[in-house]
Amino acid sequence: MASKTMEKAKEILRQQRYYDSVQGLMGWDLWEGLSAKGQPYRSEVSGFFTRQALDQLKAPETAKIVAELEEMGDGDFEDLYQRGMAKELCRRYAMATRAPADLQVELRNYTGKAQLAWRDALEANSFEQYKPWIAGLFELKKRMAEAIDPNKPAFDVLCDTVDQGIDTAEAARLFAGLKAGVVEILNQIRDRHAAIDVSVLDTEYTHQQRRDMAFEINMLTGFDDKCAHDSQVLHGMCTGVGPRDCRIAISYKGCWGGVFTMLHEGGHARYGYNSNDQAVENGLWGGLGGAMHEGQARFYENIIGKSPEFWGLAYPVVQKYFPHLKNVPMEKFYMALMQVKPSLHRITADELTYSLHPIIRFEMEKDWFDGKTKTDDFEEIWRAKYQETFGLTPKDAREGALQDIHWASGHVGYFQSYTLGNLYGGQLLHAIKKTLPDFDGLIAKGEFAPINQWLYDNVHQYGRAMTPKEVLEKATGEVLTEQYFLDYLREKYLVKLK
Repeated sequence: MASKTMEKAKEILRQQRYYDSVQGLMGWDLWEGLSAKGQPYRSEVSGFFTRQALDQLKAPETAKIVAELEEMGDGDFEDLYQRGMAKELCRRYAMATRAPADLQVELRNYTGKAQLAWRDALEANSFEQYKPWIAGLFELKKRMAEAIDPNKPAFDVLCDTVDQGIDTAEAARLFAGLKAGVVEILNQIRDRHAAIDVSVLDTEYTHQQRRDMAFEINMLTGFDDKCAHDSQVLHGMCTGVGPRDCRIAISYKGCWGGVFTMLHEGGHARYGYNSNDQAVENGLWGGLGGAMHEGQARFYENIIGKSPEFWGLAYPVVQKYFPHLKNVPMEKFYMALMQVKPSLHRITADELTYSLHPIIRFEMEKDWFDGKTKTDDFEEIWRAKYQETFGLTPKDAREGALQDIHWASGHVGYFQSYTLGNLYGGQLLHAIKKTLPDFDGLIAKGEFAPINQWLYDNVHQYGRAMTPKEVLEKATGEVLTEQYFLDYLREKYLVKLK
């Protein structure tokens, strides 16, 4: 009986992942090729597949299988992939049966339109133009959270759908310790970094130059470009269309920002395409969403990609595309890239102060769900928080509350993942150095195979078979803490770059 139940469950989840692939491809196409007048039909098609997926999940046969799975204990499954598949199907069933189909379709269609509205508001530099959309979106997300679990605070529900096992109180506790540590480091290096000469970064360039340079630098890390495709959009993202098919979309901020965006989205893609065959077979490919995914992206972007050892490899690539830099010492160029300077933009923020930016969004979301604020006031709240945190005030909507696409795309309850992802990265680094004590030396020599293999063995291969907590504790032997990431920042900014 159990084997028949598992085979039926596997087939249902396999088909659910087909629907995921269709929706992922349409989401990618929203930015890659969708015409303005094609949007209504795209919403109709997306709604059709959403209902098809929900109908399968809510069918009596699925309910019977889920009931049987819920009766099984962990010891009844052959391996962690069977257990993970069962838990994934039960989770999807609960979501489908608790949240009305009309609400799910409404939310999906609304976010498709809201993303285009965000783009138009960004072009017009008008938060006023975007207000109705963000108000509607937050209300829809609240309704969704209340449908999923009316017995928990709505914001906790939304955050748990992204970062399973970490509630808002735990996130706030971790963030408090992190903020104090970051400010302490910042105060020690502020004057020294203010004196860094960044004029060396000023250069003329073509889009093809910066794209090809960023792509080649990403390839230094052992990235498999046969499993990923890159393109250019307003806001960087990575969409998993299949177990070996990831779509990277790069937002090139000036000449150099694309390098780190490519490494970041490449980290997402690497986690996305690196699930092992058992994870793929059981419909668990693509990795854990939220902080674990962001942790992989930020590991390659920052811990590897912003290390002095890596730039010993990357700088010759830069010089190939920009020959005038052959007369500029690598150390001078690198220090200009690494300058710590509080800024208004999250995406282009320096590595040290970056974590404070998502915390601001997290706090704004939490206050709204606690009934303390209104979305109509978000622009003013944003300005006040940036003044309080960084001593800086946005001059317009583009510098402020319109700079991120996340709310428009429905990612309310997601921003904490970026900062938590940094914490995951710091903790994984601490663990990897126990196995590979010459971690920095391997990067300097361009020997990424041992590093990539460790991440594959301990994180990537499992896909969605385990919870984030289980993966982290299996890989590091500890629960999540902010201390290892702070240790990494202190060593880098107070020792290495002194």
